[in-house]
Amino acid sequence: MIPEAELIKREIVVRNMALTDEVRLTRKSLVRWTALSLGLISPKETRTIAIDVLDVLLKEFAHGKKPTTKEIYDKVQKKRKEPVSEKTVYYHLQRLAKMGLIQREKGQYFISKDKERLREAIKKVYLKEFEEAFGNIEKALDSLEK
Repeated sequence: MIPEAELIKREIVVRNMALTDEVRLTRKSLVRWTALSLGLISPKETRTIAIDVLDVLLKEFAHGKKPTTKEIYDKVQKKRKEPVSEKTVYYHLQRLAKMGLIQREKGQYFISKDKERLREAIKKVYLKEFEEAFGNIEKALDSLEK
């Protein structure tokens, strides 16, 4: 293993994907596209629970709601044909929180304390990570040039 690998604080993936008319036909397709473009799932992902959690969150946030873990779990469970464990839903919520995409306070999840639209809040998270990462890359490149 490369010794510097332990210095990784966070990783962001943004994929530049075509947004075709076919993708825009269904909500399910749009949520999958969004999850893939934001790097929340891999291109060969076979499990759909992360997509279901994201779908529930996007719906709730779009309506200005701040759902609890239980509310999110219940809505995910209703969407799925097979049962899903609460731990699995919680795992995906924790993963999104660790990425900085969602926050949790007093048992409720939200995307931003400001009254921002979803696109603005998500863009802000990714730009902040990019700027911090690229700031360090610039310092390293400056050191290499000397």
